[in-house]
Parts: sequence; structure tokens; C-alpha cells
Amino acid sequence: MKLLKFHLRYHPPGITLEYLQKGVVKNKDIDLLDLNGDSDIKEVASGLHKNEVLITEEVRGQLEKCLSMLKKRIEHEGPTGKRFYIYKTLMTHVLPLTNVAFDKTGSRCISGSYDRTCKLWDVETGLELKTFSGHQNVVYSVGFNFPVCNRILTGSFDKSAKIWDPETGECLATLMGHRGEVVAAQFNPKGDLAATGSMDHTAKLYDARTGQEIHSYAGHSAEVIALQFDPNEGQRMITGSFDGTISLWDTRLADRTAVLKGHDGEISNVQFNWDSSLVGSSSLDGSAKLWDAKQSSCLATVSGHTGEVLDICFDWAGKRMATSSNDCSARIYDVKADFMELAVMKGHREEVSKVCFSPAGGCLLTASADRSARVWNTSTGNCIQVLSGHQGEIFSCAYSYAGDAIITASKDNTCRIWR
Repeated sequence: MKLLKFHLRYHPPGITLEYLQKGVVKNKDIDLLDLNGDSDIKEVASGLHKNEVLITEEVRGQLEKCLSMLKKRIEHEGPTGKRFYIYKTLMTHVLPLTNVAFDKTGSRCISGSYDRTCKLWDVETGLELKTFSGHQNVVYSVGFNFPVCNRILTGSFDKSAKIWDPETGECLATLMGHRGEVVAAQFNPKGDLAATGSMDHTAKLYDARTGQEIHSYAGHSAEVIALQFDPNEGQRMITGSFDGTISLWDTRLADRTAVLKGHDGEISNVQFNWDSSLVGSSSLDGSAKLWDAKQSSCLATVSGHTGEVLDICFDWAGKRMATSSNDCSARIYDVKADFMELAVMKGHREEVSKVCFSPAGGCLLTASADRSARVWNTSTGNCIQVLSGHQGEIFSCAYSYAGDAIITASKDNTCRIWR
């Protein structure tokens, strides 16, 4: 085996070794989830050299340079970094928005709306690049096929989902079969499969190239409102339902492999952590739960909120979990040790509907019905910045992959880009 080059992976931090074995070029990923601003680069490099045969003494200097770049990126994106300012206001739709998303480069974003369209935007200029028309009702779910981002998936209240070419605006496939509104849709990591969740109590799996249905997943007794593929191979999928349960599915099979029970109210969101070992769930019963994805057992229940828990997310390293609630707060918990509450974010005047970590994990972004979004220090819980100016409730927000931009979507029919 011969090492050819190092590739950096910023979020979560890691490196990919590109090497040659018997004339075939292969890749090997190495996670560096513990890398932070205090890490000793030479010590980290020594550990990798000791445990990885591809890393020889000859490439130690190159490895240390790569690790230094990763460390600087983490420090740059920390909670003491530069403040965001309003960069562009996208006068996006004639009716309120539903969801927004960046592509991986952060140069484009998409928005879905009650006006039955999805739009593609140039983040730098604020110009509309494409309008995807064809749905007969609200476009509720939107997303790219990461990391390539050469396809867009939309889910609609017209009981269908569609796959689009962002370059031409052409609809490549229409995913049919649901008897109720499609409220969740996602590509798998390879981009060859697409899944949908519906108010008809089912989820479905499709071939993303042909639009042909592969499996219909039945078992929930109420609406399926959230789903996610595991971030690695995409061979597992989780669904969350208003029946208060989470189901685990093997995408190679038609039957579910496990049911996670314990919540006393409707599920509001479900998420895998980075390595797919954990599942987090939020519920209108006022709690969030952490589950062992392999053993299908509940590891912890956190109930610090005094109202319904509306959203949940993990940081990229999978060490912390954040929740948001209609009690006007967000909270962060440790998920690698004793599940302690690490920080409480208070300051919003109305419910907090969305929460997400910055790529490096030093900040938390929240969206609220009080018409503002806020950026918080994840270590102290202090508010770093209030992103204000929208004239309506903010219900969707996201960081770009690089962490240098934020998008907020509001019921005032606009998106705002913050740089």
C-alpha cells in the first residue's frame, strides 16, 4: 500500500487517506472528533503515526500541516469569531416559506413555499436561478443530495415528491404512492435512494434515478412527520410519528427492525448522531430521549423544558445534543458521558421552533416565533448575537457547511442571508 495524499474533512474534523493498493485507488476515513483549539498537533500526529500503517515518518510533516489547518478552522468558527451581518434579503415567494437549505458549497440555497414552488438562489448575488413548478399544493420539504448537490428533492402536500435537476430546472422523477401529504423527504448519502414520510402513516423508499417505489414502510398508527437516513452507509433509516414512537428500518428490507417506545406524546423530530450509534428524539410530551441505535434501548430521558420540545439536533462530533421548546428556551446536553445539562439558552420571547449547531460546534443557532434568530455560545449559554429584521415568525434556519453563512426563513415571505 502506498499513501498518495491527505484530504481534509472539516465537519466533523477528520482526514481521508487516499492510497494505492494493488493498482486500485482507495480511501480511508479517520475521525478526529476530539480535535479542538487546545489540541497538541504533534501529539495528535504521533498517535496517528503509531496506529496507522499508511502514515509513515516521511509524511509526518505534511500530516502536521493538515492537522494545523483543521485546528485553525475550528478556532476560527468558535464562539469568539466574527459577528454575522445581513447580506441579502431574498424576496422569495408570494406566500410564506416552509423550509430552506444550503448546498455544500454555500453558494446556492433553496426555499419551499405555500405558493407551490421551490426556488434556487445564488447566495452571493441574491438572484433567483430557477423556479421549480409542478406541485399542486404546498412544497413543504426541500433538500439537496449531499455532498454532490446536483439533485433537489421536494415533498409536497399534493401527496407526491419530486426530484429536480438544479441546472436545467427539469423534473427528473415524480415519486407517487402516498395517500396523504408528504411532510418529510431526504436523499440517502449516496444519492441513489430517496425516502418520504407522509400524513398517511407510512414512509416510502424510492429509486432516485427512476422514481420507482422500492418499499412502503407501514407500522406507524399516526402521521410520519420526520425521517433520516443514517449518515454513513444509508442502509438504516429512522422515522418519527405522531403515534409517539420511533421506528428503525433496514433499507434493504420491507419490515422495520425495531420500535423505540417511551414517549407519552407526539414526536416532533428524530435524528441520528454522526456515527449512527445514537438516535435522539424530541416530543410534545416535554421531553427528549437518547437511544442506543444498535440495542434499541433508551439511554437517557431529559426533561428540563417546561413545555413541548419542538426540535432536536446533535453537534457534528456527536458529543452534545440540543433541544428547543415552546417554553422560549433551548438547552444543550452531554451525550457522551452522564447526559448532564450543559447550557440553557434563554432570551427569546416566544417559542423556539428550530435549533442547529454551527459546524465547528462553538455556537448554537435558534429560530423563534418572536421574529428573531439568535446565535449562542454553546459553552456558557450566553447570547452572542440577535439576528433581527424579519416581519414574521422565523421557523427555519441553517448554517452553511463552512459555517460562514446563515439562512433564516420567515412567514414574511422572505429569506435572509447572514454572512
